[in-house]
Amino acid sequence: MGFSSMYTGVTGLKSYSTGMQVIGNNLANVNTTGYKRSEIRYADLMSVHAGTPGIKDDAGVLSVSQKGKGVSVAAILPNFEQASFETTTTVTDLAIGGRGFFGVRDSANSVMRYTRNGVFRFNNEAYLVDPHGLRLQGYAVDRDTGSVAASATDILLPYEDVTNPDGSVSRAVVSPPRATTAVDMVANLDPLQGDRFTNASHPFFAMFDAWQGGSSGAGTFVSGNSSSLDVFDADGTKHTVTIHYDLVTPSTLSNASGGASYWEYIVTIDPAEDGRSGFAGTSAAGLLAAGTMMFDTVGSISGLSMYTLGTGGASKVLSNWSLTTFGSGGVPQLDVTFAGSGASATGQTISFDFGISSPSSTWTVTGSNAGANAIGSNAGAVPNLSGWERAGMHMTSYSTQGNATIFSSQDGYAEGYLQALSVDRDGFLTGRFTNGEEERLYQINLYLFTNEFGLRREGNNVFSATNDSGAAIIGTARSEGRGEISQSSLEMSNVDMAKEFADMILTQRAFQANTKVITTSDSLMNTALQIKR
Repeated sequence: MGFSSMYTGVTGLKSYSTGMQVIGNNLANVNTTGYKRSEIRYADLMSVHAGTPGIKDDAGVLSVSQKGKGVSVAAILPNFEQASFETTTTVTDLAIGGRGFFGVRDSANSVMRYTRNGVFRFNNEAYLVDPHGLRLQGYAVDRDTGSVAASATDILLPYEDVTNPDGSVSRAVVSPPRATTAVDMVANLDPLQGDRFTNASHPFFAMFDAWQGGSSGAGTFVSGNSSSLDVFDADGTKHTVTIHYDLVTPSTLSNASGGASYWEYIVTIDPAEDGRSGFAGTSAAGLLAAGTMMFDTVGSISGLSMYTLGTGGASKVLSNWSLTTFGSGGVPQLDVTFAGSGASATGQTISFDFGISSPSSTWTVTGSNAGANAIGSNAGAVPNLSGWERAGMHMTSYSTQGNATIFSSQDGYAEGYLQALSVDRDGFLTGRFTNGEEERLYQINLYLFTNEFGLRREGNNVFSATNDSGAAIIGTARSEGRGEISQSSLEMSNVDMAKEFADMILTQRAFQANTKVITTSDSLMNTALQIKR
């Protein structure tokens, strides 16, 4: 009798001692970033036959009398309840709002670990690591196409050696230059400004005739109405493109549409920067294109033509200038080669979008009037974009707004250096560069498990997969039940101190009660022994 009850009490002491250890560990990690508290679950140990006759219940079922043999620890389980976030000033401090774990790899043995602790920093090798040097995993993003890789890898900033002006070499993350391939231009042309350039034989090309690229002062050509923007060559060197506009007086034209207005325009650069073969020193140096814009009675663009110099022939002879080709989106394009200090002297093609395009990328006139010299003063012979479509933002000719450039943009840029990083909700690590560009570098992985309660704690705030947890299921934030990622945030410990202290009191009472079982059983045994004496 005494030994059996003492054994039962001892099981209680042992189990509740383990419970106190679990509570103590939780309280010890109350400020541990990403820590998930443990919860202990108890179970009765076993029961044995009490040695009394069986008794039938009301249903006639024989019940066997049993007595318990104590308590045991059934399980110690992690609690993955979401904890509160703490805001930090470091972009690479990351928190997961919802399910999922960061994946980190030990570079020494390639073993994968999983964590909710989002304290990450770039080490001296440019790897993004946790405080113990484990490398965060992510999908690399192709910097040219933006496509995301199919397999995960260590997150590593793409540093390269850069030669400084003084000849020294330093490491930097570089955004390579991009040559301009597209220009968008929207302006208002005031018809009250008058016709500044005239040519009786070719009124649509009066500015073309007035441009003198090879003469001194050509770079300061003044039209009275122009739009300028900077473009870039393949080496990232900046060049200024200027578009000059001039009204064509309707009285000088034949077959003009009633109420419509016509403007001539030329696309130019500094003649000294024109690197096209055979242009240097000629009157056409710096003259890239010439054309006509037509506006309807309400002042919206309704027609466009663009001419460029074909191969061979004198540069300022109109018969050698023909309708240009089309770029993507059905807008006209031209070829240019930039020269000068730092320029690549490599040809490039730039499309010009004035808010009007041809879905079929064709012109309405491709026969005898395809050459610029064939138009003369015949407005009806001016080519147009086939089946033209007008965009929401487009060139206008309103007399109430004056001459003004409303919007201009281009897609080229110079070389840039990494200035800052950011991480969005989907886990994309994006670099912002000094040239104003942003590039996605990686997408951070998140991992799920069939049974996350089967994960094994490895210390240092990391877990490892086991047979009970199942293999890690790789994915990305906000997909297939995974949470979202917050930058400059850390998930705190989910330990509730009030609950832990309450559990501590209950565990203490249970432990003390079991000590009473042992001391009382000892007293009973001593009493039984004294009977013999």
